[in-house]
Amino acid sequence: MKNVFNEEEMDKKSFENRWVKFAFGPNRFIDTENLNIGIVEFYENKDIKSHSHNVEEAMYILAGKGKIKIGNYVYIIKEKDFVYIPKNEDHSVISDINRRLKILFVFGKVALAPVTERVRS
Repeated sequence: MKNVFNEEEMDKKSFENRWVKFAFGPNRFIDTENLNIGIVEFYENKDIKSHSHNVEEAMYILAGKGKIKIGNYVYIIKEKDFVYIPKNEDHSVISDINRRLKILFVFGKVALAPVTERVRS
């Protein structure tokens, strides 16, 4: 097993509004059972639907700025900010209109069907 690696070595999964690279997790670059770490970058002026996880999540803003809604509160986020999202708390991310938003995320072991998306009203 390779214990040290570079972000450039990781597979990138692209979506309409973002890309994601998983460093650690089940069936990821390094296969781990109880730890999930990765990087997500949102394109300019994009958002992700409100969703929740059955574990706590932590984020560190690597670059850019935007907003995160956690429960009923909206926070402005920017480079070097830390974010804590409690277990089962709905949250969504919105990138700035002119800048991408790059985030390091960390969460623990996830049971089956870890993400529940909410339809925006």
